[in-house]
Amino acid sequence: MKNKIVLTLLVLTTWTTAASARDMWIGIEPFVLKSITDSRQRVFEYKDIIKGSKETYFRVEEKETYKISHFIHHNFQRCGGYRVLHNKPEVEVKLMDKKALVRSTFGEYDFQKLINPDYSINQASLVESWLPQVSRQYTNSVITHLTSYRTRFYKSEEGVAALKWIGSEWERLTASRNDMKVDYFYYQTHDQPSVILTIEGSDPVLKDEVIVIGGHGDSINDTEHSAAVAAPGADDNAAGIAILSDLTRIIVEQNYKPKHTIQIIAYAAEEVGIQGSYDLARVYRDKQTKVIGVLQLDGVNYKGSPDYDFALISDFTNNDQNLFLASLIDTYLKLPWTWDQCNYGCSDHAAWNYYGFRASFPAEALIKEENPYIHSVEDTFDKSNFDSVHAVKFTKLAIAYLLELDQ
Repeated sequence: MKNKIVLTLLVLTTWTTAASARDMWIGIEPFVLKSITDSRQRVFEYKDIIKGSKETYFRVEEKETYKISHFIHHNFQRCGGYRVLHNKPEVEVKLMDKKALVRSTFGEYDFQKLINPDYSINQASLVESWLPQVSRQYTNSVITHLTSYRTRFYKSEEGVAALKWIGSEWERLTASRNDMKVDYFYYQTHDQPSVILTIEGSDPVLKDEVIVIGGHGDSINDTEHSAAVAAPGADDNAAGIAILSDLTRIIVEQNYKPKHTIQIIAYAAEEVGIQGSYDLARVYRDKQTKVIGVLQLDGVNYKGSPDYDFALISDFTNNDQNLFLASLIDTYLKLPWTWDQCNYGCSDHAAWNYYGFRASFPAEALIKEENPYIHSVEDTFDKSNFDSVHAVKFTKLAIAYLLELDQ
């Protein structure tokens, strides 16, 4: 009876047909699912349903995921809120072996608990010597180039080309270093790859631990989730990629040899259920990669909150690392910040959090005051006066995060 009530409230349409090659499973978070229910709209159609402890899973055709994505973008002005699975979810399965204990949905691995990040702040001279190296001119040039693509939609040729350009730019920046390499992470369902720049750690012990700093490279236009419409994505998220690129440039110019392994990542397919990072983070979980921290940079160049420069997202993130970020802002940037919530997993940090890794997401403004032009043809660089004044604050935060966490 309980399941019948749930299905009645959802106001979704179900039908029975043979499974097709286009079928996939989507896990929808409770906040988003309640919003769909409360809307009393026929948001999407599904073929099967499984109730999980933290998500509800629906078997759908791929076209239905675009309807869900449109609902989320339109109602919350953010991404995420669901994840795509290409196999039937096994929500009750628990896997145990000598190295790891995996609890079911939203579980955490024992090997992650063995990692104790050092959140003390004692690299002031190094951090402060790097901060003046941040380049608005270079950051502006990367944003300008990425917005020259008509769209970076994950299933468009331009979207593939844009991510490949990011990889080639990072290869150019790191050509003088033999401890740095660029790899591409490919997916079964689309051609847009994630780009991973790895800087090998120099400490024989600490190099097995990884610090991840990332942001997504794709873009979307909420009027139509396809390659047919323009999606320049200047703020969301050419600006985030520009920060990652400038950070890479500075690391090379400062000839910095990190103790831990550093990975700088441009994620694919974030705008469609943060697919790229979910698939990638799952690989890190399966390999039991010792990730000591993840920093997400997404939408960083629109100062929508007059009273704050940063809004630290407190849900679907790690509280200890969030407090570390707050201390870094107070120590090095001395800019006003506050706490906020998305109420669901609204960017790539949620994928890492889902698999038990410590992740944080500093936003450009309070969620209600963020860039109103994102996910449209109007997310253009002119909305920030063709300058990265706000974005470079996040570059400086990323510098402080990297150097202090790598001590």
